[in-house]
Amino acid sequence: MDSEISVQSEGNILIVKGRFKSTSMNLYGLFLLSFNAMKKLDSHQVIVSSYSDMYELDPNTPWHKFEEYIVDRKWKGNFNNSMTASIMEAFNKISDDVRNMKILYDNVYNYDYDQMDLILYDLINRIIHDKNLVMESLIQEISLQELQSVKEDRSKPQNQDDEGAQKKDNHSVILQVKPVLAPLNGKPIYELRIGDKIMVKIIPTSNKENYYIDLYNLKDDRGIKTIPATVIDIKSSAGKNNPIEILAELMPGVYGLCIEDEKLIKLKIYDPRTDSGINEKEKTASRKDNTVSNSNAETAGSGKSIMIMGALFVVILFLFILLIMLSW
Repeated sequence: MDSEISVQSEGNILIVKGRFKSTSMNLYGLFLLSFNAMKKLDSHQVIVSSYSDMYELDPNTPWHKFEEYIVDRKWKGNFNNSMTASIMEAFNKISDDVRNMKILYDNVYNYDYDQMDLILYDLINRIIHDKNLVMESLIQEISLQELQSVKEDRSKPQNQDDEGAQKKDNHSVILQVKPVLAPLNGKPIYELRIGDKIMVKIIPTSNKENYYIDLYNLKDDRGIKTIPATVIDIKSSAGKNNPIEILAELMPGVYGLCIEDEKLIKLKIYDPRTDSGINEKEKTASRKDNTVSNSNAETAGSGKSIMIMGALFVVILFLFILLIMLSW
């Protein structure tokens, strides 16, 4: 661990990058905490996976690359959702505890790795429960201008192939969706957590969205049906005018991206008692071609079986009648 002491410039952002592993439980994780100039935890990213290559990312990696790696792994679905959600929730609670928030920030501000790591190690190990848990961390300081520059670069359109802008790899697709609102009994968007299952609607903005709407049989006379989606990532920057980005998994390899400007809305949470899921639809859709191609073979096969059984029955009946006649 780096014990170098540095004095933070006024208005700079402090970022803590770290990795941890539990070999006995086959768990590997990364985390990134961003503290703003107001001494608050502005944002954080966490991911836990059973893939050991997760631990190969060095904390010395520039913060924006470190963050992008975490988000990219989440978008690909290569992570342990339960562990990730639990540690994310633990980090969420840091801001609610004024005393512990101040202690943690002071340790980060003073580059006191020993005390900072004690807090973070304890917080993570309350979830992992491994006395041999290994953790490494690194503090990086950036200016507000650098942060804004990275955000601007990320918002610029990328020159990719037709599918590349929407696919993170050959096995995952990102669709544009919008959340279903529930003003009376919904969950405030600012309280949304990773692992929550919300109701969304695919927006038919392109042929790709329309393809999946048809694939999942989501259109009827009343319009496009809503479906449940599990939240796997939330991006929320400080500031009233900064939108909230929500990435949710619709089905394995298929994700929905929602960008919401309004931060006071309430979202409808999936209720299995009243809301229909996509599982059965997806099974039908994903096996559509196989079902069509196999149905003829199955029909032909079953037809042959019936004919054979019928012929055997006639032969047996004939022999039975013949035996009766001979016995007379």
